[in-house]
Amino acid sequence: MSIKKILMVFALCGGSITSLGCGGSADGLQELTGKVTYNGEPVPEGRIQFRALDEGQQAYAGTIENGQYLVRVAPGPAAVEIRASRLIPGKFDESNPGEREPVGEMYIPEKYNSRTELQVTIEPSTVAENFDLEGKP
Repeated sequence: MSIKKILMVFALCGGSITSLGCGGSADGLQELTGKVTYNGEPVPEGRIQFRALDEGQQAYAGTIENGQYLVRVAPGPAAVEIRASRLIPGKFDESNPGEREPVGEMYIPEKYNSRTELQVTIEPSTVAENFDLEGKP
């Protein structure tokens, strides 16, 4: 999968989010921060999404940078999806004549994103949630 395709997937996922959690405290949202690691190492960059498990199923998303995130979320139970991609060393897409594009991969297992098993309950007093993910190196 080329980097262009991976970026398109991220853009499409971001476009489906009904709320990015922007707004003042009058909106009922609260800041949530935390760390995201994969096999003990901070996730260099990616996206994290909290999808409310109530009727509205609103989603709140943010970026992961150097293993850290900050998102404004609504209190309550939520499913958590974490996505990240990386380049595959030495692998290139040469399907377009004369072009060699690096190939990337989504390396976080689907049990943490498209088929997430991660769930949290965000209490009004919750300020941090850390995620230690495990999978293939």
